Amino acid sequence: MGSRKRRNKLAAISGAGILGVVCAVSVTVGSAGAAPEENGNHCTTNVGNGEEKCFSTLEEAQQYANVRIKGNPGGAQTRVEKPTDVVIGTLFADYRYGGDSITLWGSRPCTSERETAFYFNLPDEWKGRVSSVQGWAECEVTLYTRSYLEGVSSPRFKDLTPELDAQWNDLAESIEFR
Repeated sequence: MGSRKRRNKLAAISGAGILGVVCAVSVTVGSAGAAPEENGNHCTTNVGNGEEKCFSTLEEAQQYANVRIKGNPGGAQTRVEKPTDVVIGTLFADYRYGGDSITLWGSRPCTSERETAFYFNLPDEWKGRVSSVQGWAECEVTLYTRSYLEGVSSPRFKDLTPELDAQWNDLAESIEFR
């Protein structure tokens, strides 16, 4: 019962703070680092329309996202067959892609011009919890200490980042994808 209440609250909060277009899962997580934990609350969120669905395992979330992407032969990281079929990033509560997760998906990959393609205000339950990040679809990730890309910004994370350094661990309130 507590888990259902938490999921419903997370879903309600997520929809309110989303601007842009973003979220899903199709890439096998853990290719860089230790295997992720398979317990907790793992959500997928479409930042364009706020659609969110949560699961008890990361594997279930990935399977759901893969169905949403519908057989993209190049993978969600490279080719777009239809709007809303690109995973742009995954955020994890623990180091090395462990703990709870939010996978964000949107309508297109990021561009080489590195202009802001998407941003995501973390739901209240996620503020100050991000410890590792994965940028997909050619997106670089920047963390901000306040909502709406305000406050102090991190350097851009251009690769999979299994461990945020102490300066950025558990501080993000919003995320920019370029």
